Amino acid sequence: MKAKIMIILGIPLLLGLVIIVYFALPWLLMLIGIQLEPNPSRPAITYGEFPFRLEYEINGERKVVQDTLICEYDGIGSNEGTGKYRKWKERFASGNPKILLLKVDGASGIAFGNKKTANQEIFFDLGPAWYYMGDDEGGSGYKPIYPNASFSEQYQDGSGTKGVILADELLNKYNIKLISWDYTQPIKNNFSSTKK
Repeated sequence: MKAKIMIILGIPLLLGLVIIVYFALPWLLMLIGIQLEPNPSRPAITYGEFPFRLEYEINGERKVVQDTLICEYDGIGSNEGTGKYRKWKERFASGNPKILLLKVDGASGIAFGNKKTANQEIFFDLGPAWYYMGDDEGGSGYKPIYPNASFSEQYQDGSGTKGVILADELLNKYNIKLISWDYTQPIKNNFSSTKK
């Protein structure tokens, strides 16, 4: 009788364990593989300040934004797509979270024109900190988006999206024209594996 109960309970438990291992094992092996991967080398330059000046026109009024992008090395991160990588953080000296050109509530969407937005922001994206700090290890060859801009929108249904809005659409639909962008070029960094 005990053997029969053990079989009745054991088979579903064994089956459950097999299913858990089947789904969890690939992720566990990936995690172990990433942790065993060598750390990327530390950058020689870990801090940089990049002053910039953006001049734009909105509804015929010229505006100028002058600020400094501050980039700092933030250690090592990892994910299943790229493995281990150098992390960078960025902020503006002014404390502003972004270079906001226009904020609109309830407008038609840029990405999905048939959807009404709850919140829409058009902003100028300077680019990622790794670009300015000379860390193009992945070889993505980032190119600045000027004279285009970026947008972020939340729709009334709770979904959202981000993207790039081209200069022509920016001018025709929102009456915004980016006139000039003067910025400090990215540094040439060294990523030697030897420790000093």
